[in-house]
Amino acid sequence: MAMLALAAAGIASSTATISPKMANVLVVGGSGRVGGSTVRWLHKLAARENMPMRLAVGGRDPAAFEANRQRLGLGRDDLQFESVDLDGGDDALAAACSGRSLIVHTAGPFQQREDPALMRAAIAAGVPYCDVCDELVLARNAKALSASAADAGVPCIVSCGIWPGVSALMAAEAVAQLGGQGACERLEFSFFTAGTGGAGPTIVSATFLLLATEVITYVDGVQVSKEPWTERRVADFGGGIGERECYLLDNPDVPTSAEALGVANAASRFGTTPTFWNSLFGGMKAIPQSLLADRGKMQGFALFSMPIIRIVDALVGATNAMRVDAWPKGGGGPPVTIRVAHNDLEDCVGQATAAFGLELLRETGTATIEPGVWFPAELQKLARTNILEKAREGAFVWDGFV
Repeated sequence: MAMLALAAAGIASSTATISPKMANVLVVGGSGRVGGSTVRWLHKLAARENMPMRLAVGGRDPAAFEANRQRLGLGRDDLQFESVDLDGGDDALAAACSGRSLIVHTAGPFQQREDPALMRAAIAAGVPYCDVCDELVLARNAKALSASAADAGVPCIVSCGIWPGVSALMAAEAVAQLGGQGACERLEFSFFTAGTGGAGPTIVSATFLLLATEVITYVDGVQVSKEPWTERRVADFGGGIGERECYLLDNPDVPTSAEALGVANAASRFGTTPTFWNSLFGGMKAIPQSLLADRGKMQGFALFSMPIIRIVDALVGATNAMRVDAWPKGGGGPPVTIRVAHNDLEDCVGQATAAFGLELLRETGTATIEPGVWFPAELQKLARTNILEKAREGAFVWDGFV
């Protein structure tokens, strides 16, 4: 198998290289679906690797934290609550970061936010940081702090998780198979989630907001904006899923991977099931932009919609599938295709986010991520391998890796 071959080639096991010292980790937004899953996987992976870890959830609602702690089945000694208000100002964020070993930011939606305030506070405090940001403007503003992070000796990863995140690692793997940076002419990202994947209202409202967001694509090396939920294509996601229709939807993987990997053409598409969900998303574009782009109203609409969403999710499941196709330059052969699928979106996004976070906790002598701010596609081979090794657990489709 691919991972066994890598181990045989002399790649150090993650168990032996993660710091044995007590890690003090804060998961901001850890009472939500993505954050809660991240907490569960951090706890699970740290215990498996005999890594002492003190976990805390940062948020504004102690009652929501307590409900989530019980849902996760974690005791009071396993998980603590810290009052954190992302809009509380620099002093409040500095206090939240003080004394931490790692900050993980999962409190979305990230749409319409532009200031990476929590990352800036983490860098000032000398604390490694990662987030699941899926908003390009915010991600680019975070990237602009790379020199400050490097000067402070702080490694940071922006836009990690399952997609964006592991999907960008898949793109880097595909391009590497073609010969490395500059060897790929075109990248196509395709994503499928059954229903909402068990997502909470925050992720649902983020999807609504994306329908009001122009889709960034790359055409012949030029950034081109296109209308969301257009240019339907059918992608085969492999055994147990098969062919599914997908539509253009904005994803920071496109510009960050295209630029990091030297690709001139790139786009990202998403689809769901049942089919009428795809039609519903397309129909929502008829809503006035002023309403569709209103964060508060879309969050309210998501909350209102949750009862019917939960019914549909119970019928169709929560499968998450990803496919990346990379075509060689000059038309020199078929594309490299990599496919990954897990049974549950909520679970695998937390699994992936935890994998990125743990990679940031490695000791100085064995660190795989240098100080600075990095997009997933920019990570070096060893970091990529270590993260993918953890993300592979539970996948029922894992095709195309070598």
